[in-house]
Amino acid sequence: MSFDSPPTREEITEAVARQHAYRQAEPQSQEAGESVAQRIYTDWREAHAQGRDVPDLVSFVRDVAGTGSVTREDRGEVRAFWSYMSQPEGASEPIGHRYLAQACGSSRGFQVLEDTPAGSRLDSYQLWNEHVKDALVRDYGLDEEAVNALAPEVWSTVSQRYAEAAQGPVVAFATDIAAFSVLGKDELPRLLAHEQVGKDNIRFPLPAPRHEHLPPEIDALIADDAMRAQVLMEDFDPEKSPKEFAAKLGGVDVPERLRDDHQAALRRLQLADSYEELNAKASAPQPAAVNEFLPGVAVRPVAMPAAPRGPAAGHGVLNPAAALSLPTPMPVQQSAGVER
Repeated sequence: MSFDSPPTREEITEAVARQHAYRQAEPQSQEAGESVAQRIYTDWREAHAQGRDVPDLVSFVRDVAGTGSVTREDRGEVRAFWSYMSQPEGASEPIGHRYLAQACGSSRGFQVLEDTPAGSRLDSYQLWNEHVKDALVRDYGLDEEAVNALAPEVWSTVSQRYAEAAQGPVVAFATDIAAFSVLGKDELPRLLAHEQVGKDNIRFPLPAPRHEHLPPEIDALIADDAMRAQVLMEDFDPEKSPKEFAAKLGGVDVPERLRDDHQAALRRLQLADSYEELNAKASAPQPAAVNEFLPGVAVRPVAMPAAPRGPAAGHGVLNPAAALSLPTPMPVQQSAGVER
């Protein structure tokens, strides 16, 4: 089994178990939120007593994100990243990709941010949780706006550091990637610019969903791993025009083996004002380039079907793009374990 193989049945089962355990451990009451806030306070007091420059709780949490280790010493060099959730083939329920990454990290020796010293500590602080945030404001006098902004800030910081620490090929457990996600805005840009990673060393163990508004050839093009790492789901939003997608796609660093397909896709996208028009043109009869035996007869070209890449939209993929619509951007107070 290669390091970027799809999750096995055993790994999927392990991911489901991890998901259930995490949800059961989430603070579900004011008392539970107060308990987590008390633990953050205790950790801060200990760090302050050790002489660390952390004058308050917020600066302490920022210090964990900014200086804590983002490498687990008993794991290998391959780093796993994740975003959102889906229901892989054989799974009994939708699974957060974080849990798939952790399950595969355990069995394959991947680094996973939430399993590193810094990530694990931040994760235990449940900074997205409303009960924890309420307790920090009510019991420790923290500013509500500052508390609401803390989780996205520190997870962005630690995620950037985690990506920059990569030393070679990485795996990304994601179907489509949203621009507002940590993977899309913080991690992938650094991985793509990383001398030891780049577009050719970012692998996707999960299949890309079929985007029904795109012609199969164009959809197959952006399903290639090197392209997936650079194309965001907002780029091919069906509410936008194919010409807008062409403008985005034209700026992608395309592997040599895909240059011809890329140019063909750009030409098609640039000629259509809507995806309905794009698909209508694709299915319309076209005159044969050479038709000396049937002069004047329009010959319908036969399109090669796209290679199978996993469940079609609406069947087994809980991914906003698979349903051909973008999700509402994640609010600052998002649920833990779904998206960082």
